[in-house]
Amino acid sequence: MFKINGFRSSTSWLFGFIDSILILVGMVSGGYLRFSMSFYFFYYEDYLILRLMLVVLVTQVCFYYFDLYDSKVFKERKKTGFLLLGALIASRIVLAVVYYMAPFLSLGRGIFAISFFLILFFTFGWRVLYTYAVKTWASKEKILIIGTGELAKKIKGEILDNGYEGFEIVGFIDENRDKIGRSI
Repeated sequence: MFKINGFRSSTSWLFGFIDSILILVGMVSGGYLRFSMSFYFFYYEDYLILRLMLVVLVTQVCFYYFDLYDSKVFKERKKTGFLLLGALIASRIVLAVVYYMAPFLSLGRGIFAISFFLILFFTFGWRVLYTYAVKTWASKEKILIIGTGELAKKIKGEILDNGYEGFEIVGFIDENRDKIGRSI
């Protein structure tokens, strides 16, 4: 979920939905690859929907607690990769405990490991593509800041440091003509 001034924005449902789809695709692809390119797994498994939804839920909760819906994280690929890896490892540990307590919820052998790498690849790829698309295709709103004092510097820092990709600072306006051309 994207944080803006400490509050979560309403776009988080879209990112959660896309992540859920990618997690499901990773799980289904893992089952398909595990059973030698066959859909045998999907026809004869009991509680398959419940099992898949459990994996999505646990993984989404881990993504949330690892701040993977924070727009600041999207700027740094290395940090995003490490947080994704940590969230997936944490989700796998939680799922292993759940599978130990309720063995009927566990998935087939190998699907657990194969889907781990597929989900990591899909979700990391989605975040990289999103960041690239925002930087290149999104039209930016141009901002002209009135003043050059401490508050103006604080506004500039807030926009540049907190991942507000939709804004571009074009300049500052000040009464003092001596400040023209100086860097703020």
